[in-house]
Amino acid sequence: MPSQLTDYRKISVALIATVFNEKNNINDFLESYKKQSILAQEFIIIDAYSTDGTDLLIEEFIRKNPQLNIRFFRKKSNRSQARNFAVTKTSADYLAFTDAGCIFDWLWLEELLKKLILSRKKVVGGFFRGIVHSKLEEAIVPYFLQLSKNVNEKNFVPTTRSLLIEKKLWQDLGGLNEKLKLSEDYQLMLRIKQKNIEMAFTKKAIVYWEPPHNFLSFIKKIGAFAKSDIEAGIVRPKVLLIFVRYLIFLILILNFNLIYFLSLFLIYIIWSIYKNKHNCPESWYLLPILQISSDFIVMGASLLAMPKFNSKAV
Repeated sequence: MPSQLTDYRKISVALIATVFNEKNNINDFLESYKKQSILAQEFIIIDAYSTDGTDLLIEEFIRKNPQLNIRFFRKKSNRSQARNFAVTKTSADYLAFTDAGCIFDWLWLEELLKKLILSRKKVVGGFFRGIVHSKLEEAIVPYFLQLSKNVNEKNFVPTTRSLLIEKKLWQDLGGLNEKLKLSEDYQLMLRIKQKNIEMAFTKKAIVYWEPPHNFLSFIKKIGAFAKSDIEAGIVRPKVLLIFVRYLIFLILILNFNLIYFLSLFLIYIIWSIYKNKHNCPESWYLLPILQISSDFIVMGASLLAMPKFNSKAV
């Protein structure tokens, strides 16, 4: 085993990140990469022509840190197009992905590479944790991240927020669907699963992520993801369950079964708290509000996107 683990330092890997108007957090992101226990062979950053000076901050950081081998490109594109473009610019055998809004744990890349060697898989998903500054943000995090106590490693679906993948596999799959602005990584993972390719997962490879800071941003983000899922031909089981729940509620109301309706609705409120109370000790009372709000936004956005549903996309 020790001899095996020494091999991970020999793996050629390119780190890829896309950015757009990340002025407020780009320095923290880059500094956290600088502190990595293992650096990538090269770090490719694609900027979609930021308008807030993000590009200038990146260029300044590159000038001060030539040893990091950061390659910086500008390309007017969505995230899928930018990431596919970045892959064409590297000769590395493996690709690591994250988002510019994240902060790396100092062992992030090392843990991904260790898991790659130990598991002998072509895809390794890392983990993520929320950086919260308020009770609302604490309550929002579970709606976007799979937290440690909720993770089923066998069913865990990696995202490009924390991912290591073999370049050849990426190329064989055709990379990301460039028509998609969101849900592109989830769709890629579904294609990998459809080919019966096993993926590994490690909780030790952590990136930290900031959730939406207010209720309006939360609603917009939830709606955008729901809409993009449908446009990508993805219907998640949990979305179907939302429709089933409210159909039952509606039937009970139309049939004037108010006692049953109120009983079930109360159970639903209690469940919305119970499922994430351990993740939100300071903000558990906000969970029912976020649950019901997100339910209606998901249903509305999904229905509005149905005309663009592409059953052949996955």
